[in-house]
Amino acid sequence: MMIRLRPSPLSPRFGSRAAFALLALLGAACGGGEVEGSEEAGAPSLRSVPAERSFVRDESEAARALRRALDLGLHEEIEERLEVARPTLGAELPLLEARWLALRGKDLNVTAVIEEARAATPDDPRVYATAAELHAAAGRLETAGEELRRGLEACGNAPEFLRSQAFVELSRQGGAARGLELLERALSYDPELPFTARAQGQAHLLLAKEAMAARRPMAALVEARKSLEHDPLDLDARLFLADALAANSDFPSAVRILEELEAEGHSRGGELALMYKRAALAELVLGHRERGVEYFRLAREAGLTEEELGTGVDVLRGAAEEAMREGMTAYEQGELETARMRFEHALRLDKDLLVVHGQLAAVLFQQEEYLPAATHWRQVLDTAIEEELELPEPVHIFLAKALYAADEKRAAKAALEAYLEREPEGEWREPTEALLAELP
Repeated sequence: MMIRLRPSPLSPRFGSRAAFALLALLGAACGGGEVEGSEEAGAPSLRSVPAERSFVRDESEAARALRRALDLGLHEEIEERLEVARPTLGAELPLLEARWLALRGKDLNVTAVIEEARAATPDDPRVYATAAELHAAAGRLETAGEELRRGLEACGNAPEFLRSQAFVELSRQGGAARGLELLERALSYDPELPFTARAQGQAHLLLAKEAMAARRPMAALVEARKSLEHDPLDLDARLFLADALAANSDFPSAVRILEELEAEGHSRGGELALMYKRAALAELVLGHRERGVEYFRLAREAGLTEEELGTGVDVLRGAAEEAMREGMTAYEQGELETARMRFEHALRLDKDLLVVHGQLAAVLFQQEEYLPAATHWRQVLDTAIEEELELPEPVHIFLAKALYAADEKRAAKAALEAYLEREPEGEWREPTEALLAELP
């Protein structure tokens, strides 16, 4: 299983002989025992992490904010925060600059900056840990292992090395639990240890995916939420949370997450459309027909074809026809506002219902909304002409009257003249000519 520590992928294996020896050493450190028979000559036995650090870490608000921005890959914040914190960062400055260079893909500059920091403070574990983590993120795992071994020899135990080893564990198949354990142990020694939020988020995300694969959706949901507690802006975690919520039948929450991603400019159109469909089917099973219909409508609006909608097509058509009948009943009873709402709802469900366009136009005309009425009558007329349909009513006359009432006199006359040109001997020739003669 592979994780991503922004912006580069960690390799799924930590494959060198030296690296596996290092795994054993750090395992002993975490467990409190000594390593026997190590294959690495001169490698230290690790029992515990010292209580005191060998360096002074700037704990100002500016420095903390910078480290967090670097950890979570918040590119738009880093440059400004770096300038604010720069004067007080001391020996850590080149290490943070190296992380910023790596985030921007400037790997050729990273080595020089790291070596500058190593020359200045050769006994600072942050140098080796930073180098190891950046090498690992770039896929140079043997080099990462060598950095950790050198760091242990030069500095002894340090929480930073447990953190670095956690990154490696998280890149290994099935290493999520072990990686998370290492991170938590490192934080137990240094509760303010930076550059752990992203890694913790990824560890919980990997555990969430393992739980989902094992058909434990509730456990997957718990881990997905924990992931976002550490890294709330991670797109993969947010997307997985939507899947986990759906797997636990909380479709409204799943839909809301995908809609938020869409609104933020993270195009998830395909996932959102399919989630609408899944939500629709679930609501129908629960007997919530109106909710199911609305989700099918949203699925179609989000891009699903009729074939992809499947039974949703019939559901939408049936609901549209029902709304149309309700609108006609209200219209016959003189309840224009109710009729209008039902007709508008019918068209949201099936925009091709010509009879509804015509009925809605009649309601709008009576409500003195002449241009909207003309728009719907124009829709009926244009479709009938295009599809060679015979209309039972003189829609072109209705259209002309609506346009004239909206003070669109030229357009009104043009609608009548167009009919006479299309059908000089048509059924509605005489009333058309009569109306045309009346218009100034």
